[in-house]
Amino acid sequence: MKQFLVALTVSAVIVGYWLYRPEGASASGAAGASGGVFPVSGVKTAASGKAVDFTWTDADGRQRSFSEVAAGKTVLLNIWATWCPPCRREIPDLVTISKDMASKGVVVIGVALDDKPDALNIVKTYAERNGIAYMNVLDADKKIAEAYGGIQAVPTTFIIDRQGAIAQKIVGSMPKDAFVAALQKAM
Repeated sequence: MKQFLVALTVSAVIVGYWLYRPEGASASGAAGASGGVFPVSGVKTAASGKAVDFTWTDADGRQRSFSEVAAGKTVLLNIWATWCPPCRREIPDLVTISKDMASKGVVVIGVALDDKPDALNIVKTYAERNGIAYMNVLDADKKIAEAYGGIQAVPTTFIIDRQGAIAQKIVGSMPKDAFVAALQKAM
């Protein structure tokens, strides 16, 4: 009887962890590799219907731009925040899309709107713990959000075609299949 209770307790702990494991933890417990998180250093207003160009300094100290990274690619630009439950729910799908569709010329980029004094650290830590392997920029001053006409709700996602035109704006969270369909339509 004692062995049965021990086995039952261990099983309950394993099932409990599986169902309620910390965000980002996989079944094996590995959170995965983190993509870079960089503060935005500049934003250029875009022509109507075009993607907003913005810049950041990467981990190697090089100035990079959205237009450089997105050139010839189909982009899923996800505007989100760590405090947003629907944003957090769709991140695993975005990680999968980033991995599965990279070979097809798709790039996933996150724009975090967190604005607390330690927002960069909050977003970096969240990305590391949740295996976010795609690049994110921190838009604490909401300049990118403003350049897109103001973001009324997060998540808001823009599907951008290979010519830099906005193919679709999605307000609210979406299932993976809907994102994939929107990206395929824009390719």
